[in-house]
Amino acid sequence: MNIVRSKKKIVGLGCSHGKHICPVARKAVLSFIGEYKPHTTWHAGDFCDTSAFRAGASGSSDESEDVEPDIDGGLTFLAEIGATHVSLGNHEDRLWREARSPNAVVAYAAGKCIGALQDHARKYKYQLSEYGGIFQKPFVFGGTKFLHGTMYGENATRDHAEAYGSVVHAHTHRPALATGRRDDSPIGICVGTLTKRREMSYAKTRRATLAWGQAFVWGEYTDQYCVLNICLGPQEQSGGAWRLP
Repeated sequence: MNIVRSKKKIVGLGCSHGKHICPVARKAVLSFIGEYKPHTTWHAGDFCDTSAFRAGASGSSDESEDVEPDIDGGLTFLAEIGATHVSLGNHEDRLWREARSPNAVVAYAAGKCIGALQDHARKYKYQLSEYGGIFQKPFVFGGTKFLHGTMYGENATRDHAEAYGSVVHAHTHRPALATGRRDDSPIGICVGTLTKRREMSYAKTRRATLAWGQAFVWGEYTDQYCVLNICLGPQEQSGGAWRLP
């Protein structure tokens, strides 16, 4: 007897960084989601930037970064895309770290932000995966793992595939597709970022920032498999438009 397994549509994206999201990329993603109507929408994390909570922010320009538009901007975007699954990233993890700060004011502010994130998840009924670095529990769709990611070298996407098997991640801001050097040939995909390269002041002196790019993934999955495509945004300042599927 032939059993027909229903397919589910999925969209994955990440690293939108609160108020730093590119408005053109935002419009493109929302347009695609509105047309595609995925069953599952996954955000890979770093939906907030949390610059003011960065280690070493004290005494720097990051210390004066407004917290409210950053947190509210990130949460608003999660609601706009209809997120069903969210992997917290290292930028959100700053809040949990600073909630234990010996500075009572910083600890209080971080705790209020954590409460806002958790309340938002309950209100919009999406699943949250806490950030655990290399130990983060991934979401798994059709045998492919979806997590924020931790590795950042030139071969980060290949390294993620070799560490986790077939995987989709964010973190590096570099759209990528790579095959792991294992006998099961796992595939790694990086969803890039939805910000502009010039938006992140901490990255302006890094040559690696020139490799950043906007992207998202889309496709379908069943209990047995997951098939994904990557949609790349235009090169920064090229004046080109998104060519949506």
